[in-house]
Amino acid sequence: MEENQTTVNKISFIKSVYPFLFESEKFKTHVAAVNQARWQGLEQIEIWKSASFPEEDFLPHVALYLNPPADEIPTARLWKMDNNVLISPKGLGNKADWMLLTHSKSIPFTFESVELVLFSIGIGFLTLQTKPLTDNINDWLDYLHFFRFIKGQKGHRNVHVKSQRRIGLDPQTPEPQFEPFFPEIAGGIANHPEGQGLLIEVIYAILQTASPKNETKTWWKEVFVSGHLIPFSVLFVDGSKKEDIFPLLYRVRSFFHSEQFIHPAPEDLIRSHPGLLPYADDQWFVFSLEGGAFVAFTAPEKDFFRKNLPTHLRDQYFLLFLLTLHQRFALTRLSQEVSEHWLRGNEDERMRYFKRIRSSLMEFTARGYFIQVVQRENHHRFYRNWQEVLQVERLYQEVNDEVQEMYNDLLLQRSEAEERASRSLERLVAILGASIGIPTVFLTFMGINMRGYTLENDGLPVKFVFMVGILSVILGALIGCILLNLNRQSMRRN
Repeated sequence: MEENQTTVNKISFIKSVYPFLFESEKFKTHVAAVNQARWQGLEQIEIWKSASFPEEDFLPHVALYLNPPADEIPTARLWKMDNNVLISPKGLGNKADWMLLTHSKSIPFTFESVELVLFSIGIGFLTLQTKPLTDNINDWLDYLHFFRFIKGQKGHRNVHVKSQRRIGLDPQTPEPQFEPFFPEIAGGIANHPEGQGLLIEVIYAILQTASPKNETKTWWKEVFVSGHLIPFSVLFVDGSKKEDIFPLLYRVRSFFHSEQFIHPAPEDLIRSHPGLLPYADDQWFVFSLEGGAFVAFTAPEKDFFRKNLPTHLRDQYFLLFLLTLHQRFALTRLSQEVSEHWLRGNEDERMRYFKRIRSSLMEFTARGYFIQVVQRENHHRFYRNWQEVLQVERLYQEVNDEVQEMYNDLLLQRSEAEERASRSLERLVAILGASIGIPTVFLTFMGINMRGYTLENDGLPVKFVFMVGILSVILGALIGCILLNLNRQSMRRN
């Protein structure tokens, strides 16, 4: 992108979201672990401070869902990293000089806040709020593009973070002295002697605070594109020319870096593009499957636009964004569980799994799938746009149909199995009835006396009576089978 007078105001920021899955049955366990978490060297300081979700402008039932009374089990929990932990070298060390290293430049940045959200359905979000320490629009575009790649992929995505901290002044010169730094929680200088590493190391170290004591295994699973964060950027751009507005919006929507050649279609540079939602004059919300943004060009020098609006974007609007991400990933997880368990185990095992999946879907429908969450028009349009972009409604219908159809199929299979068992029992009873009943009637009718049993010196020999009984049982069984088959054929004809 060509250099011009375009600058990014210091009230701008970027929230980067790392979504993940965990076992919903262990929600309380992880909540307890977060509340008790400490880092070595900061044993007396809580890493996380419990916080409440923003309630302003939210409908009452949604506010109760997010922040229930103390005597009710919460369906979601929010924590913010303690500022002392954020500052301390034993913690995240955000007072050190952090840089994002790309294939072509280094961009200084700072960590402004860290938040953790756990939903009881088994969805979690770790959010890093950061800010490039520059007002150059190209640096912000590059940062927005590269900061997402936390695993340091090869090629132009070979992205690292590097840090150093000031240790004093050189006695021979007025120049400050620095030494490499990397958070102890992520391996420290021992593993990163040059102060350079991957952002994923920091993220994993933070997430381990929600792991129960003495457990070292990873308790979460990725749910988004592996090694990618989901950005929600807020850009207040000043000094931009009118003709540069829509090309810049196109870059932000596509997460293109400043050196990337673009050749957009005319339809990509219009106000009515479906990925744009106007907020005010020359101000838009930007939507895409990769992330979102708010971009304001030369916003009025009024308190609402320069103070109140950034706060609303950081709190209420970002929460709406998280709620729709929660809906998307919850439904994606349920769909994965359906496909995973459909062919697993025997019929009883599949029925047990699907009862649990069906119960989870019903709980999500009752407590997490909201059509309306806020009363204000701009907030509601923003929320509904995210639901449309992330196809939440379509996902919900697909998952609901999958679960219902497969659950009904399992019920049908069980009903057919029970019917087969009933017919087998019916066949056995009929055969036994004929086998026992016919000989009994025959012997009773004939009035057979057995020598030595019913009469002392008269009657038939016992062996002869026994043979007659055996023949009668066989005859009765054959008659029972014939009658059962005749009855089955009759039922088929009817």
